Amino acid sequence: MKWILIFATISTIIGFAFIHKTKTGKRITTSAGSYESVVLLELFTSEGCSSCPAADRLLPQLATIDSNIITLSFHVDYWNDLGWEDKFSQAEFTSRQREYGQQLHLESIYTPQLVINGKYELVGSNRSRAEADIKSALKEKAELQLKFDDVKLSGDKLKISCDVAGEVKDQNIFIALVQKHAESNVRAGENRGTKLSHTNIVRSLAKKTARQKMDFEISFPKDIANNNWQLVLFSQDKNDLRITGANKYRL
Repeated sequence: MKWILIFATISTIIGFAFIHKTKTGKRITTSAGSYESVVLLELFTSEGCSSCPAADRLLPQLATIDSNIITLSFHVDYWNDLGWEDKFSQAEFTSRQREYGQQLHLESIYTPQLVINGKYELVGSNRSRAEADIKSALKEKAELQLKFDDVKLSGDKLKISCDVAGEVKDQNIFIALVQKHAESNVRAGENRGTKLSHTNIVRSLAKKTARQKMDFEISFPKDIANNNWQLVLFSQDKNDLRITGANKYRL
């Protein structure tokens, strides 16, 4: 299996297989929650990684375990110089993955990586491990309850208002614009000649410090069909990156 690593102290890309020596699945002490459990699955993936298609296929299957599971696909950009540029990749998503790598004390970041509720991490194609960690996460109550108040699409802008219940101290609120489905014919790199299928691709991500009443405005890409998007709202602890609540809006 070929993975790609980014070491925290250097920016050199290394393209070889390695033994995954991390504190995988490390549990972090949480505050007692008051709201219905929710599980946010964040898959860090790339069209340039030959190990990623299996994880891309598994992600929507994991979502069927429970109705309170929400999935996001973050396409990272550090594969782009190795033969194929992933049109969905963003440097911002690589930075988000680096934050998790530091918080979870990983020796490196890699693809495909699945992060569950900001607390567990594992190889994104590892079904048994993912199912076990998801079941553990479902036993924990959410600390915040997030609700969409209003969503309006005006031209190329989405205007969103929402409500946040619970203790908002040290919390960030994120809104992700998600493309529900896409396919790509890869013509170069490790997946050359392969038709890839993606679900819940994050196209834009906005963050604000949590308040009880929140408003967001984000750009709406012209290449997303009117019936092929949804919004994911989630809260995250500023200190340890735990996901403390989540909700989704779809047409």
